[in-house]
Amino acid sequence: MIARAPDAPAMRTVLIFAHECAPYHREQSTVGAQRPAQFAKYLPAFGWRAIVICCDARRRGTPCPDIESEVRDALGASGASKSVIIPTASLPWTGLVDRAWRAVQPRMGRDAAWRKLARRPLTVAKLFSGDYSQAWQPCARAAAEVVARMTRVDACIGEHSPDAGIFLARWFSQRFGVPWVADFRDAMLQPLKPALRLVYRPFARRLLSTASAVVNVTPYWSELDAKLFGRPVVTIPNGFDPAEFDGPVPESNGAFVMCYTGHMWPQMRMEIALAGLAEVRTRRPELSAAQLRFVYRGAHWNEILESARRYGVADLVDADRHIARPEAVRLMRRADVLLLLSIADVEAQDEYLRRGIYPAKAFEYFGARRPILCVPGDRGLLEALIQDTKTGVVARTPAEVADALEHSIQRRPDSIVSRFNPDDRLVGSFSRRVLTGRLAQVLDGVVRS
Repeated sequence: MIARAPDAPAMRTVLIFAHECAPYHREQSTVGAQRPAQFAKYLPAFGWRAIVICCDARRRGTPCPDIESEVRDALGASGASKSVIIPTASLPWTGLVDRAWRAVQPRMGRDAAWRKLARRPLTVAKLFSGDYSQAWQPCARAAAEVVARMTRVDACIGEHSPDAGIFLARWFSQRFGVPWVADFRDAMLQPLKPALRLVYRPFARRLLSTASAVVNVTPYWSELDAKLFGRPVVTIPNGFDPAEFDGPVPESNGAFVMCYTGHMWPQMRMEIALAGLAEVRTRRPELSAAQLRFVYRGAHWNEILESARRYGVADLVDADRHIARPEAVRLMRRADVLLLLSIADVEAQDEYLRRGIYPAKAFEYFGARRPILCVPGDRGLLEALIQDTKTGVVARTPAEVADALEHSIQRRPDSIVSRFNPDDRLVGSFSRRVLTGRLAQVLDGVVRS
């Protein structure tokens, strides 16, 4: 048990294990990595200092250096009442199963088929020790040991996904006798196929059996987690940080711009938006990129360009690779309409997607204060969120997308641009500061109990 020193300050300390945390994250995790970083930013305002141990994307697959010196330097420079983020290296592999799993990593060539086949049982075996983030666990444990020697820790949080944060928070709780909380950015079982869920479900339940509380980002997933884990569950959405969106709005270059940045789930339907763009071109053949343009930045840029060529609107589409977050924020703030892709055909999806989801991007759009065009809608959580906050409209078909764009270009009184008038009170309830206050309440509760 970590004892409280007689002269300890009133501020408590929470140790957060987050494999992905800004600014040390992989580009694929840009949005999710904001969550622990911004919790850390605002927790001191609620009486909690956060120490975040994360994986440095630049040092993955390398031997752990002198972790004790790194941790001591970071804590020494932070002050007793300020949050601190401590990035560590991650080993090339840990354990025989992890080493074998990495050895048969899929790649192009003659041996691609057998590699894929050989990796399947290893992937299943790794579920019980950690996914691709497993090799980070030894480095994170070493860092946590140093933290525990240097300062009192009142509670810890395991960020998921990936899995490492959950394994580490459970270990730290057992090792040092402090309560722990699981914070899920995604549903734990959702990525698994139904048969594999049945196998993994009992293990997941045991893994979370010592957690004092569980946090999830959508109300529906919280309901499912309460049934799965049998623990107290609280919903804390991803939210947005108003400070990221401060300052004058960047100037537009004159064209009407619809914008989308980042990742797309397989269940999303970008083709509906591109077909809507093609419908606008059919109605108004004279339109050029100087008047209407769709801007995309992210990993799927090649797919977007190929689809745009198929729909005959390649000249209206500006698609390119991932960009740094500050530039993505500027792009969102400069756009006229922000495209938000929802889970399509929710009735046909599995139990975790059946009511839709809250994409983290929706809350970023709240911060950008631009009208949202949600395609094709989910008749569920996301539609209700947009309707309640008065932040945009839903377009289910290419014709409805075309109507929204055409009316907005013409600045008609019934367009989503002209009628944009969000409910500031409700939108403000999704700020990172407000949501961090909710997390602080959870931490206060688990410490008291």
